Amino acid sequence: RGVTHEAPLRVKARLTNKRTGEVKEQEIFLGDFPLMTNRGTFIVNGVERVVVSQLIRSSGVFFTMNPWRGRRLFGAKIIPNRGAWLELETDYDGVLSVKIDRKRKAPVTALLRAFGLEKNDDILARFADVDTGSLWGIRYIEATLAKDTSRDQGEGLIDIYKRIRPGDLATVDNARQLITSMFSFERYDLAKVGRYKMNQRLRRPEPLAEGERVLTLDDLVAVLREVIRLNNNPLAEGDDIDHLGNRRIRIFGELLQNRLRVGLTRMERIVKDRMSTLDLYTLTPAQLINARPLMAAIKE
Repeated sequence: RGVTHEAPLRVKARLTNKRTGEVKEQEIFLGDFPLMTNRGTFIVNGVERVVVSQLIRSSGVFFTMNPWRGRRLFGAKIIPNRGAWLELETDYDGVLSVKIDRKRKAPVTALLRAFGLEKNDDILARFADVDTGSLWGIRYIEATLAKDTSRDQGEGLIDIYKRIRPGDLATVDNARQLITSMFSFERYDLAKVGRYKMNQRLRRPEPLAEGERVLTLDDLVAVLREVIRLNNNPLAEGDDIDHLGNRRIRIFGELLQNRLRVGLTRMERIVKDRMSTLDLYTLTPAQLINARPLMAAIKE
């Protein structure tokens, strides 16, 4: 018959008026949701189809090696499940720099300041006991601090903001808002796999709490310490990104989940717009919710 195997998806929506305390509940139709057959396939317009799982690079941290005039300069990539990629690298003069989402390089100490590690002494103290000789560890940080023009958290935030949004007016408030939102759970997620892989690679004795799926200052310091340790070890090798231990399978449920997140975010935006224009006292959930963006995301 050329039809799609799907079922209607309905949700109970509750709208609470904070001023009057009035609560309205309604059942809302969110569209038709595809159903999977027992064979793990879908029937779309009468044709049986299957979604192919992807083999992707796992989220987590990977250490890279760049040969330069007989030396090995190490760096790292911090790859989240969703969010901005951080690429750390060692320059030939020993300066440690960071790129956020392939933008211009900044000294990594500016990012440490933006994350709340402000003073030079505090930064140096975190790296004083890096394996294979404390002085060697400090040398890289001192070289980086010499190149870093920022002196406190505000300047660090502005320095990073200028790299991400060149040309925009950089104020401390703008910069703080951007960096905070960029590394908040709304926009950034290592996922359980990424957190597990990162703890495993950094040889942390105990796994961090389940909820710790965003990047923290301690993560950043631990990754930098490992980069310095690798730089100081003449026999060190970079990680092999083609090794299957560094890859994982993204199955259909996860692919759909990622699309649903996009659809729900668009839906949320529409709800906020309508809340600001419609009459507060006669509002119902059905007036606020437009299921079209969600359905479009699923169809896509």
